[in-house]
Amino acid sequence: MSSITYKQPFKPDSLVFEMAKESGEIYTKAMNLNKKEHKSIPEINKIMQEYCKENTKYLQSQSSQASYQSFIINLKSYFKALKAFKKDPRKFSGKPRSPHKNKFMYKLTFKKSAIRRKDNELWLSTKKPNEPIKVKWAKHLPMPSWIIINYDRFEGWSINLVLEKEYKTLNLNPDNVMGIDLGVKRVATTFDTVTQETITYNGKELMSLIRLRNKIDGKVKSKKSTFKRNSRKYKGISRSKRKITRRIKNKEKDIVEKFSKEIVDNAINKNIGRIVIGDNSSTHQNTNTGKSNQKINQGVEQKLSKAVQRKFNRVGGTALAVPEPYTSRTCPHCGHIKPNSPMGRIYTCKKCGFVFDRDGVGSINITKENSENVSFDRRWWLDVVGGLTPPKGVRYSPGLSLDQS
Repeated sequence: MSSITYKQPFKPDSLVFEMAKESGEIYTKAMNLNKKEHKSIPEINKIMQEYCKENTKYLQSQSSQASYQSFIINLKSYFKALKAFKKDPRKFSGKPRSPHKNKFMYKLTFKKSAIRRKDNELWLSTKKPNEPIKVKWAKHLPMPSWIIINYDRFEGWSINLVLEKEYKTLNLNPDNVMGIDLGVKRVATTFDTVTQETITYNGKELMSLIRLRNKIDGKVKSKKSTFKRNSRKYKGISRSKRKITRRIKNKEKDIVEKFSKEIVDNAINKNIGRIVIGDNSSTHQNTNTGKSNQKINQGVEQKLSKAVQRKFNRVGGTALAVPEPYTSRTCPHCGHIKPNSPMGRIYTCKKCGFVFDRDGVGSINITKENSENVSFDRRWWLDVVGGLTPPKGVRYSPGLSLDQS
């Protein structure tokens, strides 16, 4: 079984707003028990159970329980991050902090037992005598196992409906490997041991969307500076920005999902049982590339990596992130390592004369280091017919399926 989340905008009424405020109060109360009174997690659980019984007006028991348990989950994540920080501080931009911000509003969580179906609607339970929250829902869709209503200051209100879906497990060959080199201009470059084919996935459309989002953000900040904070005009500009930002993010997500599906389908068609993805997440930490800092930090390649892992693992394959030191600087033929990263899109080895696409070299080396089925002996390398072919490009065309060129 695998989870699928449907996310869509949500228009709250006064009841939802009051429930979100009450959820925020519960989260803040649990946080203060730990922060100010230094209570342990078992003590917080016990105190909050009694508190929710006596002080909730809108949230039913499971929803109120989920609110303070969210703080406990965040607290455990902090302890885990602190432990990792002590082992290797270089992986962090600063020392982790425990949850410390009060919540005016917080998410509403509804478990399966709090969800009922009436014709084309889902009824979400609230504390009596309040009416249930009603959400439109198609008849052909199964009952969600979780529903979360949340407010984000950038995107506004949204509802997330989590469905459980069963996927057929495929019998894939684990000896066949695909390596993926992540990037910005080319969001991904793949190489596999079956066809020894290199495919690049163009990231220019994603880059243009990020630039558009930054441009809109700058214009909005300039406009808002001329109006009084929380005035009607100020709030109207904020609402407009949220709508535009939501559309841009939806398009970014669409591209990432289509690219990840293309990669996974390609692996399945070639009977590849293992995908190894170069872990370049460290490039987002203490980035120091001058003018390119923003472009690198706002890249979506990590979202693509997670999407590929999620989709491939649920059909029975194995997808994981692996270290990628010097993979773009190492010659796959002779093993010579360049002192600096190659300039431009072409990699040329000064030692043996090997010439190939730079991102292709990265994906080849990632594959080589995680497979025994890739050999670059000189006779194979000099064979024009059986040697490396130029990379095949895949780009995203708005309104159409993926184009290959």
